[in-house]
Amino acid sequence: MKKQLLVLMVILPVIMISCSMGDNTFIASGYSGNGAADVLLCRLNGNGSIGKISGITVGNNPSFFTFGKEGLIYLVNEVDTFDMKAGGGITTLRYNKKSNSLEIVGSMNQGGGGPCHIEVSVDGKYLITANYGSGSVSVVRLDSEGIPEKVTDVIFYGERSHPHMTIHNPRLHTYYVSDLGLDRVHQLKLDTTLGLLMNADIAYFSSEPGSGPRHMAIDKSSANLFVINELNSTMSVFNILSDTVTVKQTVSTLPQGYAEKSYCADIHLSRNGKKIYGSNRGHNSIVTFRVGVDGNLSEPVHRGCGGNWPRNFAVSPSGKLFLVANQRSNDVTVVSEGGKSDEAVSKMSLNAPSCVRFLK
Repeated sequence: MKKQLLVLMVILPVIMISCSMGDNTFIASGYSGNGAADVLLCRLNGNGSIGKISGITVGNNPSFFTFGKEGLIYLVNEVDTFDMKAGGGITTLRYNKKSNSLEIVGSMNQGGGGPCHIEVSVDGKYLITANYGSGSVSVVRLDSEGIPEKVTDVIFYGERSHPHMTIHNPRLHTYYVSDLGLDRVHQLKLDTTLGLLMNADIAYFSSEPGSGPRHMAIDKSSANLFVINELNSTMSVFNILSDTVTVKQTVSTLPQGYAEKSYCADIHLSRNGKKIYGSNRGHNSIVTFRVGVDGNLSEPVHRGCGGNWPRNFAVSPSGKLFLVANQRSNDVTVVSEGGKSDEAVSKMSLNAPSCVRFLK
């Protein structure tokens, strides 16, 4: 019995550490430069420090990514020409859990220039990319193994268009695409047999002229869509319970009286949906709002991002820390969610980081 107890005492901490490592493993990617690794596999340690596990050089600006099944990772290559053809790319990686490494599975041209966001369709059969450079949205079919195999649709919205993100509303079976150039959010339905996007009954709803809707978040009830607007540094709350979308509230993401140039980037809800966060590039801060039961937002609270030009960020599984991709200071920083100091808890170097996400 004593031996069994001793074995248990030895094994239990290992299991606990292993679980903790899995929960806090993350990937960071950025713009390519000097042949260095532009995608890193890392771990956020309990004390807030970052441990690099491995890295890989993908090339062609793997600026944003999302996760697929069985360890697959889909990255957009934010370029205008890929594989000697007009359009950007999709590079597929696989995370090997045993060796704690990333390997390239394949790549392809996805038909739209300057892709900056990628999303897996809710049925898991397609990828949808928002192509900022060419003002378009692409749909790519996945094969039975989850590997991209064919472009099934590309929708062009015109020269002024700059799509930036796609998000799905499970309640209305609708995909929203924020269009920074046209100051609108497109409402689309996906034909999952043909891989074609079609306008919803109402093709789009508009934001304030000159606001530049960039990234979005949707609450668990699919009643409210939160949109962070890059160009006028605001966050808007839209009632999306029906096709006739109305704006409920628009608030500034900056402190009162701040007059210098700043541009919003990313947005995330807390796990319980009671807080929402956004990043300010220029003011170099993470803004926090409390979310009321009606979806309306409180007065903002700000904390420094620990670097320069916070592009994308992620909230740690504990909800107590932020990982921030600071594009201009070439680092990923860790800052405390409730901290008052503008200093980072820790930081890691990466050329022009633009996306950071915890493994699911």
